[in-house]
Amino acid sequence: MGVEIQRKVLAIIEGSRDFREIRTLLDAWQAEGIPADRLVDELTDLMLDLRAQNRADEEDAVVDVLDVLTDW
Repeated sequence: MGVEIQRKVLAIIEGSRDFREIRTLLDAWQAEGIPADRLVDELTDLMLDLRAQNRADEEDAVVDVLDVLTDW
């Protein structure tokens, strides 16, 4: 499931950057029983992978998603 989470979020970030769509996915995953801390872990891993690839714009977008998820 972790790879699927990262893949789906990254596809939206690389495409429309529709944060409402990402929020809908996050809500659906939580409704399926995936805890928020697991989602945070997966998105943090994605952020670090993007950082290692020097993809600053996408990394920043993942940080924005993490902010929404953690209510920052």
